Amino acid sequence: MERRPSRCETADRLARECIAVRVRLINRVITALYDEALRPFGLRISQANILAAVAYLDESRPAEVSRILRIEKSTLSRDVELMKQKGWLESDPPTGGRNQMIRLTPQGKKLLGTIQPSWEKAQAEARLLIGEDGEAALRQVASRLGFDHPAP
Repeated sequence: MERRPSRCETADRLARECIAVRVRLINRVITALYDEALRPFGLRISQANILAAVAYLDESRPAEVSRILRIEKSTLSRDVELMKQKGWLESDPPTGGRNQMIRLTPQGKKLLGTIQPSWEKAQAEARLLIGEDGEAALRQVASRLGFDHPAP
């Protein structure tokens, strides 16, 4: 009969070996760096990523932004609504719906330029934390997964 690992053995293996656990821990630490840098602007890095993707696309349907950023449509919808309230995004039609197109407002474009020095500071801190080899490894994995660029 096959021996079933005890809960403690499984927990130990998860703690020691699980790639997902490590990636999530690293994500939390790095995200906190960027969120702290962007806090004075009332912005989180997840929202900055949405603004950057929408700026890159010029105008897009929310479903396309969700696909590119690999985020849930409901998460994007909440962030888009918040950023519309803050005046950073606008949509046509304004009420949303399937055919809604979102784009940056002039205020949203200005915000991206304004946050750049703070983003660059967070970027430098993140690079110090993970080192050159860590950054190279991240780029290699991203490339292998097809995430070289946020373009569709």
